[in-house]
Amino acid sequence: MLLDAKGRPEVEGQTLDGRLDGLVRFYAEGRLAMSATYRAGVLDGPMVSYGADGAVLAEMLYRDGEKISEITPPPPQPAPAPPPAEPPGLLQLLKQWLARKLGQGN
Repeated sequence: MLLDAKGRPEVEGQTLDGRLDGLVRFYAEGRLAMSATYRAGVLDGPMVSYGADGAVLAEMLYRDGEKISEITPPPPQPAPAPPPAEPPGLLQLLKQWLARKLGQGN
């Protein structure tokens, strides 16, 4: 494992004859940014990239260093907006008017 100047992980994995081999994890500011599979220093297998919130940004598959597929998940859907507030009804307006009038008399 390689650490950055602050002691946080930067790269985690193995080498074989000085080349990346097997599952390797790459970190940005201590958080997982990407995981990739290598064979003798060449991308060979799944690669997944992650956003700052840990969500999967993309998934790719490599064979002998060439990308053979990529899946990008759809962006998360925003929460539905709350329904608009109902305008005050006649009874509510009358109550508000009376409250103001009675409040002025005190």
